[in-house]
Amino acid sequence: MKPLSQPFRSRNTEDTTVDMRLINELIDQIDEAIKKIFYSNASKLLNEPITNVVTAVWGTNSCKMEPTSAQRQIDHIIRPLIGRIQDDLEREKLSEAKNIIIDTLIKRLVIWEIGFMIKCYKLSLLTAEQSESDTYNLADTEVVGHA
Repeated sequence: MKPLSQPFRSRNTEDTTVDMRLINELIDQIDEAIKKIFYSNASKLLNEPITNVVTAVWGTNSCKMEPTSAQRQIDHIIRPLIGRIQDDLEREKLSEAKNIIIDTLIKRLVIWEIGFMIKCYKLSLLTAEQSESDTYNLADTEVVGHA
């Protein structure tokens, strides 16, 4: 019987070390962009359907209406962010498929985090301290009720 770790072993012999500083810098860039988007458009985002965030991040307009100011600002922040991240990852060395994967993952992360912040505010899970300090960690939210 083969050990369980056998299927997960890489057959690639190249160095797979990762510079965690780069990863942390990229995460910080995404977090800062999300905070900027949310706090500059909080009242609009809380009152609009989440689909507006999705269409803004993906850069599509599913209906024939003009984009809202929040959607324009989201697009204005996210599009250059993705370009910077791909440049940091040296996209010229990546295949087109890998660039699309990175683009998709970043967009999904942005949508999820903005949606998470909206839901926390709607449920009043973020304390006043967290709101003022611009921090929002799932581990820091207070549990309400019993499951």
